[in-house]
Amino acid sequence: PDVHLVGDEYYLYYSVSTFGSQNSAIGLTRSSIMDIGTWTDYGNTGVTSTSAKSYNAIDPNLIDVDGTFYLNFGSYWQDIYQVEMKSSPTKSSGSSSQIAFTSDYEVLEGSYMFQYGDYYYLFLSKGQCCSYDTSKPASGKEYRILVCRSSFATGNFVDQDGIACTNGGGTIVLESHDEVYGPGGQGVYDDPTYGPIMYYHYVNTTIGYADGDKRFGWNYLDFSSGWPTV
Repeated sequence: PDVHLVGDEYYLYYSVSTFGSQNSAIGLTRSSIMDIGTWTDYGNTGVTSTSAKSYNAIDPNLIDVDGTFYLNFGSYWQDIYQVEMKSSPTKSSGSSSQIAFTSDYEVLEGSYMFQYGDYYYLFLSKGQCCSYDTSKPASGKEYRILVCRSSFATGNFVDQDGIACTNGGGTIVLESHDEVYGPGGQGVYDDPTYGPIMYYHYVNTTIGYADGDKRFGWNYLDFSSGWPTV
């Protein structure tokens, strides 16, 4: 799920899907205080997919660009797409466009867009996310976190080498190291005291590789070079 304060209400976008298929939809529920029992479900946002689509409508992420809302989404298939939302972002208002794609037989998903300074940063999870205990991928093919950036929220994202994010681009922000394995599913919180913090899930190799063993991690992000580093 992805939650944002819109006006005086919290908008929480969620995925409904059959695992491993494109039979998916993104829904919305709202609350003024985020407490259990206070959420009102508004159902389908209009962002859906079937096998006839080039994308899979899960992993929603909303961004407000000077009062215009966009929803980023996608997993597997043709990777990451974006659609403009209505002025009250309960429904989509147009057709979607691709903003990130990898052609190296891996996968992108879990996109998260974050504005910092003059750029919009598109964080992505790449690789195999799950089932490490039963189907461990080749070294380096497990989840890792990449980033591309653009002066515009709606496209033209490139990595640090200038490779387009729609053509396999993506600069590593965080990958497996030491006891941390397969970090991904990331988001960014701009803390008023400590600045941008990236949060994610990962496997601690000293605990176990099963999905139920995953841990919550976070790192400060340093943007001093123009690119986020941990």
